[in-house]
Amino acid sequence: MEEKTTIKSNGNKWTIKIVLFCVIITIIGAYVLTAMYFGGHFYPGTVINGSAFDFADQAAAESGLAEQMDDYKLQIYGRDMQSFEQTKLCTVTGEEIAFSSYVEKAEIETLLKAQKNWLWVFTMWGKHDCRLQNTCVYDREKLETFLNAQDAFQEAKMTEPRDAYIEGYSEDTGNFVLVSEVTGSKLNVARATKAVEEAVLKGQETVSLEETNCYINPTVTAGEGSLQERIDEAERWLDTRITYDWNGREVILSKEEIKDWIILKDGEFSLDKDAVKAFVSANADQYDTYGKNRVFHTYLGYDLTLPGGAFGWLTDKEAETEELITLIRAGTVGQREPVYASRGPMKGVNDIGNSYLEADMTHQHLYLYQNGEIVLESDFVSGDMNNGNATPQGVFGITYKTMNAVLRGRDYVTPVTYWMPFHGNYGLHDATWRDAFGGDIYLTNGSHGCLNLPLDKAGEIYQYMKEGFPIICYYYPPGVLPEPVEQVKEDYDDSED
Repeated sequence: MEEKTTIKSNGNKWTIKIVLFCVIITIIGAYVLTAMYFGGHFYPGTVINGSAFDFADQAAAESGLAEQMDDYKLQIYGRDMQSFEQTKLCTVTGEEIAFSSYVEKAEIETLLKAQKNWLWVFTMWGKHDCRLQNTCVYDREKLETFLNAQDAFQEAKMTEPRDAYIEGYSEDTGNFVLVSEVTGSKLNVARATKAVEEAVLKGQETVSLEETNCYINPTVTAGEGSLQERIDEAERWLDTRITYDWNGREVILSKEEIKDWIILKDGEFSLDKDAVKAFVSANADQYDTYGKNRVFHTYLGYDLTLPGGAFGWLTDKEAETEELITLIRAGTVGQREPVYASRGPMKGVNDIGNSYLEADMTHQHLYLYQNGEIVLESDFVSGDMNNGNATPQGVFGITYKTMNAVLRGRDYVTPVTYWMPFHGNYGLHDATWRDAFGGDIYLTNGSHGCLNLPLDKAGEIYQYMKEGFPIICYYYPPGVLPEPVEQVKEDYDDSED
């Protein structure tokens, strides 16, 4: 009994070994056969150029890839000829251009090898999306004929691009107008044709002439900001509002005037300096008093029209022009006075004020006023009328004052204690060499043109003088003063005493 049991046990062991061996051999064989199969066939889930090629061999792949391009179409996108918006312009078919395509066998073989078929148990699973380059062939002449027949490729039907630009000032809106660019539909035909050809050679289904930079675009656009920045600057100038006190007159400079001073040339703004200067000059000419005739009411109660001398309000036109341009560029809002080269004691047409020295040269007598009151009177001797040295009449201002000066002329050198010039070399000064003043001395023994004063009076006057202090010199013209009344001497009758 024991021998039979041992024999049976050994037989079972061999059976198990044989079965196990057969299973292993079967698995190995199946693995090898599968690996060999996928050495010439694509894995399940393989997609080439968008088409499924599950388990396809090389021949099937070649055929299938060739069939992919049988109904080839290329859609060409670009700008609409009217709206310039992106749209589909046309579609070219493979038939129209004698198109054909194939994939090189070597590329398919390479793709199969890339599967690593001996590792199929690890690499087979999932999706395998591949892209192979088709070799495309077409009739170039037919393609160019097709393109040339399209509106988008015809020069006469294209719209030229136009740059954005500043149109100018609009009275309706009160602003400068920015006109947007026109993109147009102007194609670089050579570049567009090349882009389409390259798309065909690659077997593409779409091509955008916009994305391939085939259009001729405006060089200046509204969105780039520089034009708007220029407009913003010019409109800041228009915001300027300056209220002038021009020698007591209100002059308002506002947008309505400034807009005509802004020059727009080649898209750039500038201020017309000549126009600004003309504004300054016009107001200066109207409101300045320097050098203008004045009506003066004399001590004796007569109104005389006197020539203007170096006295009164004088606008520095050049300085004010430059200053005003700076203020406009800053968009200034506020009040100001113009820059003055000379100022009067008070503002207005009658800018002499109520503190001045009045020299009546007809009567050789002067009056010094302070705040409307006479504080000093004096006789004087003016320029010698007989020798042509008459003192000029007019309204002047003290140039400066100094003591212990030496006056020099063509035929004299004269030291004086008080010197107060008011018109070139004409001035007030003491004349200690004279022992009489007033009367008609000036007619034959007058000065060289200055007003000669007694020393004490010259000293008093000196205390009141300062730069610009008004000096009014005048002669009464014939016929102004009443004729002197001749005294009639009555006969004396002793008999009636």
